[in-house]
Amino acid sequence: MKEEYVKFMVEYERLGHMKRLSDPVDDSVQHYYLPHHAVVKETSTTTKVRIVFDASCKSSSGYSLNDKLLVGPVIQDDLFTIIVRFRSHAIALSADVEKMYRQILHEPSDERYLRIRYRESPAQPIQTFQLLTVTYGTACAPFLATRTLKQIAHDHKAQYPRAVNSVLNDFYVDDLLTGTEDVLEAVEMRAQISEMLKSAGFSLKKWASNVPEALQNIPSEDLAVLPTHECN
Repeated sequence: MKEEYVKFMVEYERLGHMKRLSDPVDDSVQHYYLPHHAVVKETSTTTKVRIVFDASCKSSSGYSLNDKLLVGPVIQDDLFTIIVRFRSHAIALSADVEKMYRQILHEPSDERYLRIRYRESPAQPIQTFQLLTVTYGTACAPFLATRTLKQIAHDHKAQYPRAVNSVLNDFYVDDLLTGTEDVLEAVEMRAQISEMLKSAGFSLKKWASNVPEALQNIPSEDLAVLPTHECN
């Protein structure tokens, strides 16, 4: 697990989702340090080890970061409503946004509240990093992510009209559960949703459908299940 932890953190920095601070770090300004630990999910088909940042850990002030954050309202339909609507379509389409939270940059002035301490091995000095993107474990993360998703739909509704309704109404956080009644329409809808979100840095992965024709031209690495062939 240690190797996976290090791999995760190296990728986090390489992708520009956190930055290393030079010593000496200025702790005279208001700031917060996030504890972090690994969570193993053996059933995951992609990343089995994820890092969780604990914004509920109380600081020396007696408050945690989450104690002070505004959570924001729920702006997506509840899961039951989304699933009922999803099951009404003759052709179902599902996918999820890859690393959704980490595609959304924080306001630079807020980065000092997302500091961590980390080193790859005991032989190295402990260093300070600042997380730059919406962070899983902070109370406001779900609202920030879902609000960003809706803004993308509003900003690009003229360019991708077949994607708007699905992006506005058929996401449960980062999971897309949508559909339609015609194969050609499903292909066009799927393409427009992908293009709309990709234009804002969101990549859709794990595509699945009850009708394989609706998934034509999707790279195999972006499918939830690889296509199979019957051998007679």
